[in-house]
Amino acid sequence: MRNLANIEVHPEPVRVAECLARHSGMDELVILGVTHRSADSMDKLSSLVIPESQQESQLYELKEILAAEELVYVSTCNRVSFFIVAQRDPAILLKVLRSWLIAKNTHLEVPPEDQWVMLQGRQALDHLLLVASSLDSMVVGERQILGQFKQAFLRAKALHLSGPKLNFLYEQILTVAKRVYTHTSLSTGKLSVASLAENQLSDYCARHRHVTAVLVGVGKMIEQVGAFISQKQNVKLIFVNRTKEKSDALVERFGGSSLSLESFLAEKISFNILASSTSAPHYLFGTEFFDPAHHHGERLVIDLAIPPDVDPVVGELHGITLVNMDFLRKESHVHQKRRTDAIHEAKQILTSGADGIVDRWKVRTVNPAIGAIRDRYERESLDLLHKLLEKDLPHLEVKDKEVLEEWVREMAKHWAVLHASGIKQVARQCCMRAVSTYLEGVGVNERANEKK
Repeated sequence: MRNLANIEVHPEPVRVAECLARHSGMDELVILGVTHRSADSMDKLSSLVIPESQQESQLYELKEILAAEELVYVSTCNRVSFFIVAQRDPAILLKVLRSWLIAKNTHLEVPPEDQWVMLQGRQALDHLLLVASSLDSMVVGERQILGQFKQAFLRAKALHLSGPKLNFLYEQILTVAKRVYTHTSLSTGKLSVASLAENQLSDYCARHRHVTAVLVGVGKMIEQVGAFISQKQNVKLIFVNRTKEKSDALVERFGGSSLSLESFLAEKISFNILASSTSAPHYLFGTEFFDPAHHHGERLVIDLAIPPDVDPVVGELHGITLVNMDFLRKESHVHQKRRTDAIHEAKQILTSGADGIVDRWKVRTVNPAIGAIRDRYERESLDLLHKLLEKDLPHLEVKDKEVLEEWVREMAKHWAVLHASGIKQVARQCCMRAVSTYLEGVGVNERANEKK
């Protein structure tokens, strides 16, 4: 039988284009989400956030409703995304997902379809690479997103929501993203969403002799704000958290004092700066909190939470400057322009990395079929050998028969390798439809699918 790689095929150019475009082998990969680029307001992400305590039950339910093989949920201050492996049309998946979210969030507005990112196949892979390498972040180059990306995939794996396909992509994407951080200057310097607020903090502290800053929460964002503002000599720090013991730990690192959230709200402490980043599902600070009878002069309010901790209407109050995620999104555009060269280098790495991942994805997809071909060669060859031994060579010793059987198995592997080389080449250079047609012709496609 001729090696498949050597067969000359002369299809019409249009048909080749259609084949390559529609059957890349990754059509089952779909991404649905809302990001800082697609939403008209960052507040819209609130309706998509699933509290960590509810993720296991809700994501199992969602996976079943979507009829998805695999599912990974990612929620950051920049985006909420669902990475899906499914055999359904992405538009249908989006309608089902939005309907489910609307039913779960009767008190919040789910973003309309035109504010959603909907990607499939190679475009979905490209997007995953942009996310993991921070090129799609508000702050290009910030490495925190890579940690969040890892956590999302590891959580999905632990909950048995993801499977071999998304786990494979996770490992591949991680390798390429690390290459970006290592071989470009993209992540040099102090980069985070919190760092975008540092200009406002510095300006405020420079204009006021004595400053009381209240930092609410204990996550990475508040740690970064605390580390920055604790260097200012004229700032008195107060750390606030629902559990006071956790805010006490930040006092040990950065100085100041701490309060429970309950005490802070009850005592109506006067402050100049309020920075908040918690996982509360609702506003912690509404307009009534900023009563001018208890707070005097100009105040800077920094809200780094998704969902927001501070009602956006607070920004309209007299004497208050509100820096929230929508404000920082605008600041991020300036930051991105300053890193044009590094972004260009990073995109070249991502393009090359994506090509390699697609090749490995296709080869991985046909591996079960290659195994099925080897099994068929071995089974049919052994059948012929046993007939030969029974009819013409019954006098051979058992040891000699075993040697012959081992030799037949090795030959089966050898001939299967010839098929494997051709199949892999067709998968890389053409499309999975051509591979599938060939496998059906030799009668192993059904058996290969059973092994997946």
